[in-house]
Amino acid sequence: MYIIFFLFHLIGGSGLDYPAVDPNELSVIAVADFFAGRNWAGVMVAVDYYYGFLQGLIYTPAVLIFDDPSVQYKVMLAVNSALISVIPLIAYYLAYRMRTGKIWKCMITAFAAGGYCCYYAHTKFAWTETVSIVLPWIIIWLVFRTADCKNKTSRFFMSFLTGAVCGISFAAHTRLIAVVLALTAAVILERVFFGKKIINLAAYFSSLAIVTCGVVFVSYILQRYLWCAEDPSLLKNTLTDFFTAFSDNISGDGFMRITNTLCAQMYYYTVTTWGLGAVSFCLFAAVLSSCIKHKAKKEQQSYEPELSVFSFFSVLTVVFTICFSTLYRFSSDGYGVYQDTMMFGRFIDGVVPFALVFVLIMLFTHSISVNKILGAGAVLGVVYIAFILTSVPVILNSTSTRIAPVLGLYPLRVGAASRELLNFDSLMLTMSMTFCVMGVLLVVISCTKRYRSIIISALMTTITVYSLVFISVVYLPICRNESVEKNTSVCELSKHVFNQVGAPSVTAYNISRHDALMLQFLNRNITVKVTYDIESVPENSFLAVNISEDISALENSMTPFLMVAESGDLRLYAYGERASAYMVSQDIGAEELESEKETLIPEKTTSPAESSTVTSEVTAIPYSSVTTTERTPVVTTYTLPSVITLPVDSLDEDDNWAVIE
Repeated sequence: MYIIFFLFHLIGGSGLDYPAVDPNELSVIAVADFFAGRNWAGVMVAVDYYYGFLQGLIYTPAVLIFDDPSVQYKVMLAVNSALISVIPLIAYYLAYRMRTGKIWKCMITAFAAGGYCCYYAHTKFAWTETVSIVLPWIIIWLVFRTADCKNKTSRFFMSFLTGAVCGISFAAHTRLIAVVLALTAAVILERVFFGKKIINLAAYFSSLAIVTCGVVFVSYILQRYLWCAEDPSLLKNTLTDFFTAFSDNISGDGFMRITNTLCAQMYYYTVTTWGLGAVSFCLFAAVLSSCIKHKAKKEQQSYEPELSVFSFFSVLTVVFTICFSTLYRFSSDGYGVYQDTMMFGRFIDGVVPFALVFVLIMLFTHSISVNKILGAGAVLGVVYIAFILTSVPVILNSTSTRIAPVLGLYPLRVGAASRELLNFDSLMLTMSMTFCVMGVLLVVISCTKRYRSIIISALMTTITVYSLVFISVVYLPICRNESVEKNTSVCELSKHVFNQVGAPSVTAYNISRHDALMLQFLNRNITVKVTYDIESVPENSFLAVNISEDISALENSMTPFLMVAESGDLRLYAYGERASAYMVSQDIGAEELESEKETLIPEKTTSPAESSTVTSEVTAIPYSSVTTTERTPVVTTYTLPSVITLPVDSLDEDDNWAVIE
């Protein structure tokens, strides 16, 4: 099973040669290079969002062993395939442990979890999603392995290890705090209702605290020396930034935004689970109410302790993640601009299969009554009515959307073009599809008992296969095409940069952040530096600029200034005598170089004093949403203005990937 899933993911990632999700992927690779002994500080100063370091640490062997950037990237995607293929094994283990009875039932559960379409899609890029998806599964697996320990020593060790993995998860993404809170609540509830300790809480909390402190320290080092933040609290996408800005964000219409976003998040969760998310809520309520009733009457519990713990963990993980995502997104500058801002589901995508596994296990072990399905239908109705009344008007007034943040609802838009804006009809279609699934479940549960598990398993398999086909045929080809379009110019230009020790550095003046990061990714042996002030461009370096950029201040100077190459909307110049001499030393014809010099360097008619008064021009980074952020770079080998303009939102908002307008 592992080999099949590994090969399936490996094939799905083929055709993607370079990073394209800016700056999520390249920032992760920068961390890998940092641990490998290189430093992208000169270009990372342009990235105002912190992405954690665990995924980059995992990629470090790839950048140490392989030299070719394209090969490195493919190896990273292969690492993703190896990691994500562990999930169906853990899902199988959980189903088998909960006494589902038949091997084929365990296989269906494993396929529903490991074959979840968003898992398949999100792991085809070198960002933090893969490790953020895998860690919650490893955590719950460790919990049940701890429960198997027969003596106090082994139980203490496994509990300590579980807490350590929970602490390490904060190095993957801050959203995993929801998973840790859900696990903590689950083991405490198990202690309350069953009087047992599935893990040693003292060992768990002590290791969680120790490892979390270590993660905070390493994060501070990276923020200080790689992200060039004198004050790391200025960085976005951190808990410090979240708590600092929360009081300001909640003022004014903050509560209305929270309400709209929460309703949109609930809509996304129920839709992306094809309605089964509502069933998980009803089953969770049944388990919890049963535990409370039997505890109050001091009777024996009707549900097994391990099944109860898993029900608490799976549903609370979803609930806490929805709350975290709501509080994270309601203040986004993309609110009212991008349709996906409120519905943003990539955080939820990582934990959705826990609910699916819980529903299947309950179906196979305790069955599901008609009342549970009717209750789920009522939950869907309440969620959708609240969504239509609060969130839909804002969504329909938005002018753009992106596929990746709300990928889970796209397979339900049967017949709709993927590159079109969401409209009311398509939203209604997705909601109707979930009611259709509820109708099928209601008929099956009402009319048959003997073949109930088989029919529902066939339904789950059909949904999973259809969604995977949609991702393979529709979404991933879009990603491959956009990756080529986004990287062609900078890859061609990079061929003319001398990627060897001792070569002149490259100065990226007001080019896109993605192109600047890609130049560093493709040329690890030299330094790429970002500047937004024409006067701060250092001599004796190669200069990468946009064709439309005004660089007359350099062209009219007394310093040699020669064009090396042009690709797409980018140009590369050699600025300074050393850079020109280096070109000559690399077997570039001296006569050709002298000819270019006579063409590109006009005869000077001004005095040195007059030439020194050339007015510089500072151009903002060409993004639609900008903010002014104070940043003080650590590196001192080049000049950076004290105020630079940067994109304003989180890792998900500044990404121009698959934008639909």
